[in-house]
Amino acid sequence: DLINNFNINKKKYGNELLFLARVEKYKGIYICLEAVKNISDVKLTIAGSGNELNSVKKYVSDKNIENVEFIGYVSGKKLIETYMNSSIYLLPSDAEGMPTSILEAMAFGLPVITRPVGGLKDFFEDGKMGYITESKDPKVFTRLIEKLIRNKEKMIETGKYNHEYAKKRFLASKVAVRLEKIYDEIYNAA
Repeated sequence: DLINNFNINKKKYGNELLFLARVEKYKGIYICLEAVKNISDVKLTIAGSGNELNSVKKYVSDKNIENVEFIGYVSGKKLIETYMNSSIYLLPSDAEGMPTSILEAMAFGLPVITRPVGGLKDFFEDGKMGYITESKDPKVFTRLIEKLIRNKEKMIETGKYNHEYAKKRFLASKVAVRLEKIYDEIYNAA
């Protein structure tokens, strides 16, 4: 339902970065903040709530990081708007299962910059879907962000690839058909 009215060909790509997750240290929020503080022409939107939110707001204030906006927990139309108004998705997390936010970001045509955690290791194509790195060094994330924002063609190509990939593999209807096929194979093999 999220992408029902979404048209990838009308997607605008700029310098809007998105962190949409629980605001917790292990999700890599401080890596994001350090990565963007020295890039003057980007804006980082932080969507979510969590135990670390007040500390993160204080950190942003204390470090005088000006290009950050906090929008709190989002759902429904606001969630759709948030993805549609973003250009790159960041999630430098330490631990994940299969992060729904990355799947949603891909469906909305966002290139992703992340770490190889959980199920991401099984499908994420570095350089094609965005970038995946073992590093927790904010400077590495800064370079990867700049690599995308300095090459709009690459950003658009990556966004379109992610959108198509997500539509083919992550939509509930597609997953249900694949599961049905697996169940049939198991049943018929017995």
